[in-house]
Amino acid sequence: MKKKEQDGLRLLIKTREDAQSMRKTISNRLGLKADGEAIKGEGATIALTLHSTLFDSLNNAKQIEKDLEKELRRQLKKMPVYTEFLKGVKGAGEVGCGWLVGEFDIETATTVSKMWQYAGMNGDLVRGKKRISKSKYKPEMGTIIREMKNIRTNEMDYIIQTDEMIRGDKPTPGFVLPYNKNLKTHLLGVMAAGFVKAQNDYCMNFYYPYKHRLENSTQLTTEVKKGGKREKLMWKDCTKGHRNMAALRYMMKMFLKDLYINWRSIEGLTVREPYSEEYLGKKHAV
Repeated sequence: MKKKEQDGLRLLIKTREDAQSMRKTISNRLGLKADGEAIKGEGATIALTLHSTLFDSLNNAKQIEKDLEKELRRQLKKMPVYTEFLKGVKGAGEVGCGWLVGEFDIETATTVSKMWQYAGMNGDLVRGKKRISKSKYKPEMGTIIREMKNIRTNEMDYIIQTDEMIRGDKPTPGFVLPYNKNLKTHLLGVMAAGFVKAQNDYCMNFYYPYKHRLENSTQLTTEVKKGGKREKLMWKDCTKGHRNMAALRYMMKMFLKDLYINWRSIEGLTVREPYSEEYLGKKHAV
């Protein structure tokens, strides 16, 4: 895939998110429900005097969103990974496919483990990265990966690779987030729900069986309680929400594995097993 095409798709997706945010904001100001019916809100008392202007703005935002989605569909149809694989995945949605194709760099994703990490689905420890002011950097802090401008100080910062280990799927104070936050949010917060609603193959083959297994599992895990207290519990004794999220995450990891295999194959790139399977002999089981 050409970088120019991928950059264009990423721009479309993020601009569409901006338009959607504007539409929702105006609707909230007008005190409207999702179906357009009026509810009590800030807009209720001023709608009569500003009705025309505000509703014109709302309609403009809706049209911009529709136009961007139309262009997104046009661009996706040019991409083999969409036409040959993603288009056939029930519940994925065109916007979701846009996020996947726009954010993942399949050429640098030499293993699916790298895709899991980038999407925030690697619960193992990884070497943490830090952002350090260029003027305060010392070689013993870590290896410089790249430079970037600090918009607050107008100075240059270094992103450095440290030897300190952090969770690959959680934010750690003082460290750069080790994954793409927007991509993780869309995969687990939007697309996963679409898979379950569509009752697609990933839902039936991975989500339900894995959730059922956890409901009867005596394996220990850590659950975060109210107030941030961490408690060791057997999976069967965890909250339904905890088990549900674990099952959704497993389902999406299996989907990303298929995406990795299909996308790399379509692009003529080598395909490797996940690190845990290739080197440690571990196999994912339902």
